[in-house]
Amino acid sequence: MINFIICDDNEFFLMEIYNVVSNFCLSKKFNFKIHVFKSYDNNFYEIMHKELDNKVYILDIETPSGNGIDIARKIRSRDLNSFLIFISSYTVKYIKQVAFSDTMFIGYISKRKNYREELLKKLKNIFKLGFQKNVIRFKDQGIIYTFDMRHITYIEADGKRRRSIIHTLDGTTEVRITLKKLKQILDYRFEYSHRSCIINHEQVIYIDTVIKVIKFKDGTLIDLLSDSFVKKIRLQQTQIHFM
Repeated sequence: MINFIICDDNEFFLMEIYNVVSNFCLSKKFNFKIHVFKSYDNNFYEIMHKELDNKVYILDIETPSGNGIDIARKIRSRDLNSFLIFISSYTVKYIKQVAFSDTMFIGYISKRKNYREELLKKLKNIFKLGFQKNVIRFKDQGIIYTFDMRHITYIEADGKRRRSIIHTLDGTTEVRITLKKLKQILDYRFEYSHRSCIINHEQVIYIDTVIKVIKFKDGTLIDLLSDSFVKKIRLQQTQIHFM
């Protein structure tokens, strides 16, 4: 289910946006629901705080009840995965504010020029990016990081520097997030091989429990295997029956 949350104080534009979103989703045969609001009221905040799958916000910037950019900041303080689109009649007035808002928005649309076509383009971009659970996002030191979990090979802790090093197919990234916190946002394919290492099983070619090494698809070898992990892998290997 994709949840669109639209807020615009102008009823005409609210219905225009609704129709563009609805027609697009119907044409693609997506399962969707559209929540519409004429103001940033308690009902809007209730939906904002509700745990819904795959949220797409379309926010009017200037309304009597609040500024859409400020609302976006509140959304991002607790939600890094939703998509944000701004829409306004005053694009020149707010362009700098939007650009420096640190809200990781997908687009900024002017109501004065081709807004239907521009909104449709943004919707296509969103669905090109997808709502895959493969993507994780987190914030560290004011920077928002986005990783495709399929491309992560392993993550190791650097205890001395109090950092975690994320190894991917494209290189490495150091963040000041603990392994424990990273493990909480990773999915089923990730497991501790050692108290200082999390591996992605989908990237593993083999685990040698004799010389205690793990080899990944990109050729990387690591020896971060705890005794309990080795014991678990050996037990799994004994349960494999060849027919």
